[in-house]
Amino acid sequence: MKNYSIDQNKILLIGGCGYIGSYLYQKLVENGFEVTICDYLARGNPLNLDILYCDYAELDKFFLQKFGTVLWFAGQSSVIQSMNDPNRALINNCFNLFHLSQKLHPRTKFIYASSGSVYSTKNKYVKEVSEIENIEYPSQTPYDISKFSFDYIAKNYLKNFYSLRMGTLAGYSPNLRDELLFNSMNISAINTGKIHLRNANSYRTILFLEDLFSLILKLITTKQQPGIINVGSVSYTIGEFASKIANLWNSKIINHKNTKTYSFKLNCSRMEAIFGHYYKVISFEDRCRSFSEKLKFYKPLQMNVNQ
Repeated sequence: MKNYSIDQNKILLIGGCGYIGSYLYQKLVENGFEVTICDYLARGNPLNLDILYCDYAELDKFFLQKFGTVLWFAGQSSVIQSMNDPNRALINNCFNLFHLSQKLHPRTKFIYASSGSVYSTKNKYVKEVSEIENIEYPSQTPYDISKFSFDYIAKNYLKNFYSLRMGTLAGYSPNLRDELLFNSMNISAINTGKIHLRNANSYRTILFLEDLFSLILKLITTKQQPGIINVGSVSYTIGEFASKIANLWNSKIINHKNTKTYSFKLNCSRMEAIFGHYYKVISFEDRCRSFSEKLKFYKPLQMNVNQ
């Protein structure tokens, strides 16, 4: 079987048709990269892209070794998914991910999605360095356990890796997730004049897609120290998010009974050191307005897994 030489311009985007992946695909292509998508279309194919329609665990070692960067934004991406199938969550988010990493060329940059929500810390800021060993308590859903476990494995066994410990995602994508905190509050405020609020005092770090891409572009094109990177744009309580969005759209906040949920704030100083803090210059209100403008082009996805 032919052995390929690594090409820094070639990127494999696993999960490239999902909420994050469909956004990243467009931005990477705009920046001149040759992008191959692997996806089994659990959330459809809104851009009607030509893809490798398979489970990423099936990818061949020699095929993988031609890519300069492998981006992993796949697996079980929510607590509900993991609780419906705990076994698959552990296999997909941990074991298969480790096996994938072992097939890559030593010089391939391996960038994967982790989660800041795993590290609930009762209003303390989570840093990258110490919490993985000294966390007060990792949460206990199958999703949390799979994410926490792979971060620990990567830290001890992988070399050329970048774990993106992300805040709650936010912003417009061709495969929009309208249930995410920022997205759902804006959509509800714009369409109904109301925001439904629970857990007002719980903290969240949210991450705008454009900031995620800026960091990834820097990791791909420059030499950076491998390891875990907290990735977030702003941190407030859920009540503060609701208040800011309600004030902008002149909408009413409807308070509901609290539920069990995460509370976390990420210290993103390493992210700032890598590509600066320009994203903090963009106001929260301008982020909301930009999201609103892009919503005008959104059509709910018809779930059809046929290519």
